Amino acid sequence: MKTGIIYYSRTGNTRHVAELLEKKLKNKKIDVKLFEIKHVKKPGFFKAGYAAMRQKELPIIDVDFDLKKYDLLLFGSPIWAGKPAPFIKTFINKIGKTISGKKTMVFLTCSSKPDKYVNAAKIVSKYLEKNNIKTTDTFLILKMKKKQIIDGEQNIDNFVETITSS
Repeated sequence: MKTGIIYYSRTGNTRHVAELLEKKLKNKKIDVKLFEIKHVKKPGFFKAGYAAMRQKELPIIDVDFDLKKYDLLLFGSPIWAGKPAPFIKTFINKIGKTISGKKTMVFLTCSSKPDKYVNAAKIVSKYLEKNNIKTTDTFLILKMKKKQIIDGEQNIDNFVETITSS
């Protein structure tokens, strides 16, 4: 199974989780590749939070990721103001038609209690479904601080197991 991990990371926390998932999947003999979504201009704290709350798109550097050859796509985002980073929505809306029908899963990073952000995972799933992209109810949310997992680490192996068994 070929797996693509697409993520946006402002502080490095989501990148850290993407790399951890990559390592764990490769240990299970899964073919994995990372794809990082990059912003055109790093938004300030308030602009980023406002755009996230309003679910507004923010510009990303044009992406030319060939995702058609992947069986599974994992989408990763930090949570800002209780919502996924706006760059994920921008990316999904730009490439959505090209990966229509693909199976996807979502992982998120936050700075507070992970269980209170289930709705943020559902928002990413809604972006995907709006573009006819299959999504599962399985997601991973981790509390992070300075590229270290504070809460939710026990869920990583379950998430990887779900990936490998699908």
